[in-house]
Amino acid sequence: MMQKTLFSLLLIGSAAFAASELKTNQALINGKIDTIESKRGIQVSGNIRAVYLGSYYDSDQKNVDSSSTMPDVERDEFVSADLDFHFHPWDFVRANVMLRLEAGMQDYFSAASKTIGVGWMNLEGNIGSDFYWVVGDFRQRYSPLTLNAPDVQVMYEPQIFSRERQMARTDAQLTGEERNLEGANLQFRRFLGEQAGEIRAEAIGARLRRVQVLDLSGANGNILPNDSVSGASQSANMDKWLLSGNIEWLPMNKNLLLGVTEMFIFDDKSSYSYTYRHEDQTVDGLDSKYVLQSINAVDSLPQRTFVTSVRVGGDVASFLNNPNLILDLTAEYARSSDDVYHSVAISDTTYFAEKEVLDGDAILATLNAGYKSGNTWKVQFSGNYIMNDSNWFNNLAQSPQFFAQRILNTDRDGTVSKYGVNAPLYSTFGALYHFTPKFSPAATTLATDDAGFANGQTSSYDIAPYSKNSWTSLVYTRSELALINSMSDPALQLSLPNGLATSNRTGVQTGITVGLNDFAEVQLLFNSFQQVKAESVFDKAKYLEYGAGAKWDVLKMLRFKLPLEISGSYKHSSRKMGMEGADSLGSGELKCDFFNAGFYWQYLPRLGVSAGWQYIDMTLDDLASLTKGGAGYEVPLVKGKQMQWMVGLDYSLTSDAWFTLNYGIISVENTYNVSSGTGANLNYAILDANEISYKHSFTQTIVEATINVGF
Repeated sequence: MMQKTLFSLLLIGSAAFAASELKTNQALINGKIDTIESKRGIQVSGNIRAVYLGSYYDSDQKNVDSSSTMPDVERDEFVSADLDFHFHPWDFVRANVMLRLEAGMQDYFSAASKTIGVGWMNLEGNIGSDFYWVVGDFRQRYSPLTLNAPDVQVMYEPQIFSRERQMARTDAQLTGEERNLEGANLQFRRFLGEQAGEIRAEAIGARLRRVQVLDLSGANGNILPNDSVSGASQSANMDKWLLSGNIEWLPMNKNLLLGVTEMFIFDDKSSYSYTYRHEDQTVDGLDSKYVLQSINAVDSLPQRTFVTSVRVGGDVASFLNNPNLILDLTAEYARSSDDVYHSVAISDTTYFAEKEVLDGDAILATLNAGYKSGNTWKVQFSGNYIMNDSNWFNNLAQSPQFFAQRILNTDRDGTVSKYGVNAPLYSTFGALYHFTPKFSPAATTLATDDAGFANGQTSSYDIAPYSKNSWTSLVYTRSELALINSMSDPALQLSLPNGLATSNRTGVQTGITVGLNDFAEVQLLFNSFQQVKAESVFDKAKYLEYGAGAKWDVLKMLRFKLPLEISGSYKHSSRKMGMEGADSLGSGELKCDFFNAGFYWQYLPRLGVSAGWQYIDMTLDDLASLTKGGAGYEVPLVKGKQMQWMVGLDYSLTSDAWFTLNYGIISVENTYNVSSGTGANLNYAILDANEISYKHSFTQTIVEATINVGF
């Protein structure tokens, strides 16, 4: 096995260094490409990602793990290439196509392990210099309250980890906080002079979801496979659409902003569709008769949401023509009107869906202020104030890019891995940094007859290839958002799981950045939020975040060309949500401390060494552990510790082109409180009747080689 691993690493390494030899002929290659492009009207760009990852699971408590017969080693070996072709036969019409080619290196000669698809395709063009149009796939972002895809942030994330996150996001086709859409986008721009400024008008028509029957037991297409709670399945009974218009006026040489956005998100009720399923959906029900059902019987009611936004802003520093001053302010008010439905019982067996229109308001004010002295030093304050009531809803701004999933060694807990953060073997680091475009799970039994195949399935996925990635560009429904918010990762998404558009929040988000000569930087943050409206039987939740971090390029300070950068950060997050009459159980406090430390030294023009360390310490008092909730949360968690360290060598050409060899370990230790000592079932470990607390720990040893080439 070790020989196979070393052979794979050497193969990847030889490919990377062979690429460097080609650089001697780069001028000739570029000349040929330029000739092709000038004659044919074609440009080619793209990204190639190759990964070998071995994750070795280990635990001293395997004897209580009912999945001990499942593989404790997961090997992911794949190459994924995104080839972007840009055709421009005429100046006013262009076509863009992205072909995604993928191959699993373990089964390289198996046709089933190789895929090719069109990940992105559109036609775009312009009429004159003022009018632009695109039909097909496109990206767009208006503002945090209207059209936006909220991301998660890790202060001064070590480079050895940030590169892995970059690759996972690229695989999900994510760019910044822009939202991926499919439809038509029409834009108008007209510059009216320095005083009158510029007028911008835009219209979007996009389909967000289509009528589609998805396997209710598959890992992809479901938030909770094999579950019937609202939001569990992403199958759609109706086509979901977005119609939006955006107008912005930027007078005074574009230093002021006046903007209005109107959005209409709706399900096309005329497209409502049905499907036939067995009346008995259990394994033994394959002989039962077929019955006509809604494609998604749990979420069968249509969405109809209007969002209106007005925003004003100004760049005071540019207006004063002071290049050293940093001073800009933006304020936005948004209102949503959403149809929601409540079940009203007519009889013991008949229910009626009663419609109610919920009107919600959201306010966001943003201030950036500071001063800089050229490239010598900079001091900047950034702050956001939000006040979003509990009825505020806009899934085009609230659907997050990151939904925490079990990624590494999923064969070990396949029955409960679908529960994400509440799965016993969940790790924030596995969810944040790792992905597999096409993973083939192991069946729980080796029997090959029909009964054995059926019994070999798990509750979290079918025994069939599926994609593992926590990063996504999906737009969720109201019920899906409620479900994934209950399963959000407290280390990353405690206070604002849906970004600045999170509903039922009011408070401030502040930060101070001090920079010195581009080689040193320090950041401080302080955030304070609370709920606008308390949840049933609870007090209003209060959220507090504070932290600091710094990075320092030692060699750049000494005027060397090659970097030697050290970085570190600390962030504390907490939530207090008390309950009347439960003072003896505490204030309902959940606390989380997140530490980061990074090191990178490029000792030769292309060769470097990197290291990273991360540590998460989460504690819950008695009330918080009992009420944390979320799908799959069966036994109260009172403490969770996660640590990750990794060291590696890299060969880097640019910031988007590198080859790395990494080795690291993820270690997790969770302490559970077993109430009343009755012998609770901890998902996969049976506890003795006299135990009142239980500690479970495991490690995942990571051996990794990656190639990333952006061109």
